[in-house]
Amino acid sequence: MLDVLIGIIVVAILIYVGIVLYQRYLLKQITDLQNKKSDLMDLPVASELDEVGNLNLAGSSLEEYQNLQDDYRNVKNNKFPEIDELAESGQQNVNDMKIFDARSDVSGIKDAIQVIQSESDRIQAALDQIKQENEDQQNEVKVLRHKYQTLRKTLLAKNMTYGPSIDMLNDSLERLENAFENFAKTVESGDHKKAESQLQQLQSSTKVLEDQLEAIPELYIQLNEDFPGQLDEIKNGYTQLINHNYAFVDDEIPNDIEDISQKIKENIDTLSNLRLDAVKGNNDTIASRIDNLYDLMQTEIDARTEVDGGFQTIAEYIEHAEKQSHTLLIEIDRLGQSYVLNGNEDGQAHDLETKLQDIRNEHDQDAEAITNQPVVYSEILQRMHDENDQLDEIESKQTAINESIQKLIEEEKDSRRTLHQFDLEIHEIKRHIENLNLPGIPASYMDYFFVVSDEIEKLSSNMNQVKIDMKQIDQQLGMIDKDMQSLAKKTTELTDNAALSEQIIQYTNRYRHSNETVDNASKRAQKLFDEDHDYAQSLSVISRALESVEPGMVDQLTDSYQKQKNTQY
Repeated sequence: MLDVLIGIIVVAILIYVGIVLYQRYLLKQITDLQNKKSDLMDLPVASELDEVGNLNLAGSSLEEYQNLQDDYRNVKNNKFPEIDELAESGQQNVNDMKIFDARSDVSGIKDAIQVIQSESDRIQAALDQIKQENEDQQNEVKVLRHKYQTLRKTLLAKNMTYGPSIDMLNDSLERLENAFENFAKTVESGDHKKAESQLQQLQSSTKVLEDQLEAIPELYIQLNEDFPGQLDEIKNGYTQLINHNYAFVDDEIPNDIEDISQKIKENIDTLSNLRLDAVKGNNDTIASRIDNLYDLMQTEIDARTEVDGGFQTIAEYIEHAEKQSHTLLIEIDRLGQSYVLNGNEDGQAHDLETKLQDIRNEHDQDAEAITNQPVVYSEILQRMHDENDQLDEIESKQTAINESIQKLIEEEKDSRRTLHQFDLEIHEIKRHIENLNLPGIPASYMDYFFVVSDEIEKLSSNMNQVKIDMKQIDQQLGMIDKDMQSLAKKTTELTDNAALSEQIIQYTNRYRHSNETVDNASKRAQKLFDEDHDYAQSLSVISRALESVEPGMVDQLTDSYQKQKNTQY
């Protein structure tokens, strides 16, 4: 029981000590917050308000200042006393052990101090801005006054460089100076908000005037000096070219010069009205048109240089092509007496000659024009280029035609050599067949042999004509070549069938007395050989019979025959 009592006493003591310590903490907070209030009361906001109040503010600036005064007065008359009341209440509550009430008082003091701090900062910033606006606008008054004085001096000193725009520039500057005086009065009156709006308009208008003063001299120099000087140069150059027999396509140069001169005058009027964007665009157009006139004349000058240097060269090229054409026609006529010309070479050559005549006529007309009258040299130069291209094409075609007809001679030689070779081959085949000493030759083979022989004879006859058709001869040669290959194959088959049939019949004689089937086959094969001259069938009959009694022997005899064979067929 005693232990419990002691524990209760200890707890009570601890609680009391904690309360005392927390009371001291709250009292210290209240003291610190009162010190902070004192610091806030020492802020220079009040003196700043007095300083700004001496600036003779007006209008919206004055209204803003008065609002700031009211806001500060509200803080001073309400918030500071509120802090004192809360501090006194908090101290009393601490002493009366009203801890929660005291803590609430401390929180209220903090909130009030926060409001005072925030309002003081806002009011101070607004006052600083008013002072800065006043200082900036006072400085801007000085800057603008000096700037307008400088602009006025510039207009007086350089009025000639602005041409007809000088009057409107002076008017613009005068309007700006009047607007500036209104701005200066507004600044002096202290209505900074109104002055700021006036200042922005002044700065914008002043920038426009400055840009105009910078841009106009160059534009006016173009209109008053550069363009007229260039037009005079073009006039003189044009006159000299005309006097030297130059001409121009749809010659509008004099009219263009007159029209451009009028455009220059009109653009000077536009410049006097300060429509600088329009002036710049018009100047660009005028400059482009003047450049076009320069280019037009330079084109003719350059063209004449090329014409003078190359006209005779084209004439010589035409003469060369004409000689080539004459030689080609003679060669075509000569070879046309011996060959059929299937490529219409004669017609092509005459077409080229006609084109050459047209080129010759055109070139002669240009030569006469150059000698007797003004000419557009660029057109003549273009025709010279076209003529050169046509002559290149004509020469290429002449070469192709000549190569084509010259081939006929070589083709004839090659064809005669081939024909001679075919003739040798068919005679060799004939001798080979005769040397076989066969009892007879199959009618089908002989028919084919005579067909090929007739083809060779016909080809020989065609090649001995006064005028030969090499295209037809080439076709005949191709057909004969195929037929000769076929005849050689048939000859080989005839030779092989006859030789093998005879060998196998002799070989099978050993079985005739012992094998009736072989005997009958041998008799039949011999008849086909001697009487029917069907050597292929004879070989087939006797081969089947031998295979029946001695398999594989036919292949052995065939291989042996092929190895011993010493003829082509």
